[in-house]
Amino acid sequence: MSSLPPFWLLVEQHGDELMRYARRLSGDDAEDVLQEALLKALRSYPKLGDGNHLRAWLYRVTTTAAWDHSARRRRRPEVLTDSLPVTTTDPHENDDDFGSLIGQLSPGARAALTLRYVEDLSYESIGTRLGCSPEAARQRVSTAVRSLRKRLT
Repeated sequence: MSSLPPFWLLVEQHGDELMRYARRLSGDDAEDVLQEALLKALRSYPKLGDGNHLRAWLYRVTTTAAWDHSARRRRRPEVLTDSLPVTTTDPHENDDDFGSLIGQLSPGARAALTLRYVEDLSYESIGTRLGCSPEAARQRVSTAVRSLRKRLT
């Protein structure tokens, strides 16, 4: 059993990549998602018995936080106003074509595609990260690709 490094060290090592990942999953809500994820991770960090695979654990916590955030937004009623919404341009919003292309997909579909085509993970690794079997991971990626094809045609 390996000992756990200080939590702040994990945040320093993986914070930037987790922010990019949260942005791919949640778009404009990435900062909120990552803040929720890091708070959840910090609370459960002392309870971890093993220091192995901490990066993968942080990705899993971030994925779960993105799904939870998305579910809360869907349950929240939309407030209608007479004024037009103010839009701001995030300088990182279109960092890559892939991120902007998958932006309209559900968080689960975005996560599956990102893990497969950005991080180049096997279906077994994707299943581990998403908490499902390799077959279910393959199906999630396939479904997301079909959805993208429909949107593009």
